[in-house]
Amino acid sequence: MNSFEQKFRIFSNRCTEDYLIRYANKGLYKRSLKELDNGVTVDYTWNETSVSCELSEGSTCTLENTLDHWQCSCPSEQICKHVLISILYYQREHVTTDIENSSVQSETEGVTGVTQESELVEISVDSVDQASSSTGTVSRFSWMLEADLTKLIKSLSSSVIEEVLFRLRYPEAIKVLEDSLLTVYLVRQNIEVSFTEEPSLAKALCKVKQTAGNIAKLEALLRYRMQQGIDDTESLNTKAFDLKFSLQTVKECRIILADMLKTGLARLPESYIAELETLAITAHSGNLPDIERSLRGIQGELQLFFNRHVRFSMPTLLNRVSKLYLALHVLEQEKASAIQQSQLIGRFRSKYYTVPELHLYGIGADAWETSSGYRGITYYFCGLDDQQIYTYSDVRATYYEDQEFSYTEHYGSYIPWLPQVTFRQFAGEEVQFSAVKVNEERRLSSGEGAKLTILPRSEVENVNIEWLVQEASSILGYDSQEVSLFSAPKEQLAMVKVSRILEHHFEPSTQDLMLTMLTEASEELVLTLPYASDWETTIKRLESGYGAVALEYFYAFVRVEQQQIVPISFLKGNTVFSLKLDLGYGRMKRLGRL
Repeated sequence: MNSFEQKFRIFSNRCTEDYLIRYANKGLYKRSLKELDNGVTVDYTWNETSVSCELSEGSTCTLENTLDHWQCSCPSEQICKHVLISILYYQREHVTTDIENSSVQSETEGVTGVTQESELVEISVDSVDQASSSTGTVSRFSWMLEADLTKLIKSLSSSVIEEVLFRLRYPEAIKVLEDSLLTVYLVRQNIEVSFTEEPSLAKALCKVKQTAGNIAKLEALLRYRMQQGIDDTESLNTKAFDLKFSLQTVKECRIILADMLKTGLARLPESYIAELETLAITAHSGNLPDIERSLRGIQGELQLFFNRHVRFSMPTLLNRVSKLYLALHVLEQEKASAIQQSQLIGRFRSKYYTVPELHLYGIGADAWETSSGYRGITYYFCGLDDQQIYTYSDVRATYYEDQEFSYTEHYGSYIPWLPQVTFRQFAGEEVQFSAVKVNEERRLSSGEGAKLTILPRSEVENVNIEWLVQEASSILGYDSQEVSLFSAPKEQLAMVKVSRILEHHFEPSTQDLMLTMLTEASEELVLTLPYASDWETTIKRLESGYGAVALEYFYAFVRVEQQQIVPISFLKGNTVFSLKLDLGYGRMKRLGRL
């Protein structure tokens, strides 16, 4: 017997009805059986690593001992009936031949006098029956819990592993069915992955193909292991990060920062700003995105210093310089783990991962501008299922010439998911996303593929946002955020229950509008809205008490920054008022009438 024919015989015995139906579909399997019953035959020509199959109706196909690789003369791009017929016909002929051989041998040699070849055939045939026994089911799939995971994922890219690790953060119900295959059904995603007895992800069956199929296979395996009490998160982290950056650029940046600290701010020449710009460009070329951002942040602070601007802050500058210098020092030592290095280096563009469903509740929008040359609007949402803050940011770099960003134009433009809805409407809606992409910081992507449904908006008083609500005393007790090298600083956000606005005035010395609130807990809380030329009209209206006198018993959504509590929006009933952006639309008065 040809050596490949032996391999193919074992393979054909593993091709049970369940296996072929899950690899193809039930209709195709039944059509193949019907054609065999109608008299279709197959001739086999055995090659070194494949078999050529010629069907009596004229089609030809080439098979290996796996369904991952096959060829057929028909135009189908998916597995076709000719492939199934070739396997099923061989199974029928193989079983018939074995029975005849067994009968002849039992008559001439006795039951115990079988040849070595027939023993091999019996073992391969019996393996199918053994696989169906209750005692064999557990042992055949035990590799899913016991196999070395690093070997199973060796062929997968770091991006696939990283995406699966992210998906594991979100709940996903699974159903497990054990028969000739072990099938894991991902309920929310409506995806089935069927595992064979072979310890290999490549042999698993899934209708989703290519990279998405690899993601589904690994996710199904890991969720099955999680169900059995095995957590693989830590062991997968190292595989998920693949780093390449310029160590020479790191050394140059650290040396220039050290020179700046030795020179001192008072004697620092203005030409140092141009030097930082050159260094930021070098960091960009050296694949050091967070280093580039930090350099531009320091550059912006120094620009405020040289311009004698009231917004210049010495603690902020020292914090930026200290954190960057320490990060450069750690990278230069080359002793940090791959995960820590990736956290220090950052990314030019955040990676986004598909989340099956998100139920979000709009809580306001905030316009901003950074000292490093970016302007944008961030839209905030509460995740009603997981009690997390999600954001969507519309951002533009303005440090190049002729680059402008109009807050009014962008706020009134249409969102990417539904062309008839503006961002102004989007900020105050309750929505349901399907297949939306989200990054590590829970920022939403505007990429294609996501489906958005606008839901009837619930009144904020009836929505579970208690996890976000804080008393004034706890907000005032916030310490300045600790410097953390290995994680991005998080916004300190809170919701405050307000009874009414006690007093409002503009502070000329700091160029801030001060709003004094009385909370429902009878505590006073001062909110600070910093002055900027873009908000001159807004601040004047608020200073005059525009719409604020009648406003009572509402929620204030705030951010804590630099020992100040900055208001983002007010919420009451089903209305949201974003302070910087909504005054021109009359929402403040409407909020006061509720």
